[in-house]
Amino acid sequence: MEKLEKKPFNSVLQGSRIQLVLSGPQYTEQVFDYIQRDHKLGGTNYSWVQSLEDVAKHVTTEPEANFKEISYLILKDDKAIGSIHVHTISYLDHKAEVGYGIEKKEEGKGYVSEALQLVLSEMKRLGFNKAIINCDKENLRSKKVAERNGFSYEGLLLQDCIDNQLCKNPSSEKVMIKFGL
Repeated sequence: MEKLEKKPFNSVLQGSRIQLVLSGPQYTEQVFDYIQRDHKLGGTNYSWVQSLEDVAKHVTTEPEANFKEISYLILKDDKAIGSIHVHTISYLDHKAEVGYGIEKKEEGKGYVSEALQLVLSEMKRLGFNKAIINCDKENLRSKKVAERNGFSYEGLLLQDCIDNQLCKNPSSEKVMIKFGL
């Protein structure tokens, strides 16, 4: 298999109800507002964010020129309601992982599935042939998004979670599951 050429992801992906835009500093206040709305409703998106500075430093940074991670904001009516990320990108193996989060009050409305389809189409345009979603086995909404969008269950990732220090408490029973497309 030939290594993929590193081409830029489109900066805007237009859906029927949402728009995806590459994350950047110009969205810092909008993202902070969406995170605060989510937290007030008991949501856990960016649970570590405490300030506008946290968002500016870690969430709405400039898109990476080295194509290691691509972060899109999910906009509905020009308002940030979530995010979707392409990360752990392998140009050699033509695959990448996709992660997503949506404001609690927008869950269950199909926005994440629509965003996922936009990102998958963009990945296909760029030559990727494998997408992976990893989620907590208790996250039923995320599991359903993967299944509804044609992903297949591939296995449990407890050891991978521990080895890569993705689990907050490796001695806990937290188990990640892997879906692939």
